[in-house]
Amino acid sequence: MPDDPLGRIAPDPDDRGRGAAVVAGAPAAGEGLGERLDAMAAGPGLLAELEALDLGALPSFELPEVVVQARRVAARAHALEAAAAAALARHPDLRHPDLAAVCRSLPEGTAFVHADLAAADLSARLLVSPGEAKLLIREGRAYAGALADTGAALADGRIEPAKARAIVQGAGDEPAHVAAAVEAEVLPRVAGRSVKQVRADVARALNRVDPDGAADRHRTARAARTVSRPRILQDGMAGLWAVLPAADAVRLDGMLDALARRSRHAGDPRTLDQLRADELLDRVLGRTAHPAAAGGTVAPSHRDGAHEHHDAFGLVAGSDAEPAQAEAAAPAGVAPTRAEVAPAPADLVAARPRDGREAGPRTVVHLTMSLGTLLGADDAPGDLAGYGPIDAQQARAMALDLGSTWQRVVTDPLSGTVLDVGRTTYRPPAALADHVRHRDKYCTAPGCPVPATRCDLDHTRAYHPPADGTPTRPLGTTCAHNLGPLCRTHHRLKTAGILRVHQPTAGEFIWRTPTGHAFRVRPGTDEPTLHLGAPPHPPDPPLPF
Repeated sequence: MPDDPLGRIAPDPDDRGRGAAVVAGAPAAGEGLGERLDAMAAGPGLLAELEALDLGALPSFELPEVVVQARRVAARAHALEAAAAAALARHPDLRHPDLAAVCRSLPEGTAFVHADLAAADLSARLLVSPGEAKLLIREGRAYAGALADTGAALADGRIEPAKARAIVQGAGDEPAHVAAAVEAEVLPRVAGRSVKQVRADVARALNRVDPDGAADRHRTARAARTVSRPRILQDGMAGLWAVLPAADAVRLDGMLDALARRSRHAGDPRTLDQLRADELLDRVLGRTAHPAAAGGTVAPSHRDGAHEHHDAFGLVAGSDAEPAQAEAAAPAGVAPTRAEVAPAPADLVAARPRDGREAGPRTVVHLTMSLGTLLGADDAPGDLAGYGPIDAQQARAMALDLGSTWQRVVTDPLSGTVLDVGRTTYRPPAALADHVRHRDKYCTAPGCPVPATRCDLDHTRAYHPPADGTPTRPLGTTCAHNLGPLCRTHHRLKTAGILRVHQPTAGEFIWRTPTGHAFRVRPGTDEPTLHLGAPPHPPDPPLPF
């Protein structure tokens, strides 16, 4: 097999538009700028075509296509970058005759290999960390070896660098036959998947291809758990990154959310993000609570003579904005909307230990698995809400831990229909909301990774008439085929009419953007997002939904 993935590239018209479809009445393939550029190889010719375009004169529909084609050129450049990094690690100049002596002089337990020397060289030249340079070398080796098809797709611009890297990070260190089997399962449908979805696809495929190795992989990964050193951010802030076992990370996230929401319900003026960060610091550092002044500012913490303001540190973590925060961050002209279905404070159950001290609220984590996995009849991976696929052994252990805060969701292995939803640790939302969130799992917008448990439940067809009483389309009903989870950002954009969505069948969502692009999303399934192309008419007139 050749070392250089670029030597394997030959444009294949049959690979164009993989995973895409065209709306009835849309322009035929080849009529638009995107189709013409997509037929070109990702190389100097395509770059020259892109540079010659007058971007200001293009219609809005074509501009996203230009972005897509520019990313194809960048993908080919990344393939060359990785191949050159791998070649550097193989270069005779890095096979230093005194390497063994150098290794012996290092601290005990530290060993350098040729890739480490090449990474040190690259990190100095590129001004990146050695770890980043070593990952680039790892990519180049994988693309020239067991993951050669991924390297070929990257060099032809048919897969983005972040998605190719996700495949390498998930399967690149596995035996060649395992890595190739995972690649064969994941690569054909990667075009319609986000980076997060590709990572989940790789994890699921790896568990299916090599279920016996799941425990060893988890043991090895668990041994690498860590909390990073503070990373410098602007304006006196710093970021921390924690790598934890999935179950512990999801529990920690849920506990911080529950504590923050309880404080908000009690009238604390801080946002959820601020409260999550402050709650973590208060508990880890043993600080007292931060008193809030009348103006909404937070006073410094005073404990053991320390005078530290709570904003001295920051934690980089994703969470939903509270209404006040989201209103401030909303795009101009977008009116804020309240959540149609929001978690109620009563969903948080306070627990009190035997010593009488008040503990934090208990949280619930949803774990979805097939009936066969639960009974041990097969090893299909489970799905940990807010994280993704988790191997069968861990899923069974969590499901059988009935005294914990897991909510077990058992599904039929063939149809995926929910068979059982455990409710033992908190008061559940309405059955309909429960069903819709389990059905869709994530925000229904294309590529949005926000879990349904952190989304608003939105009526796809508006339930309420406009405030000004003007005529409108028929009002929607509150039913499964007219509800779907939307994160706060996409909810606002949809309510403002910037994004339009239609739900032709329950759990199937057709989105249209201001530039006229349409996408079909089934967020609760493994089906890829389909780019449906251009609508049959210009996007300016009102759309039929």
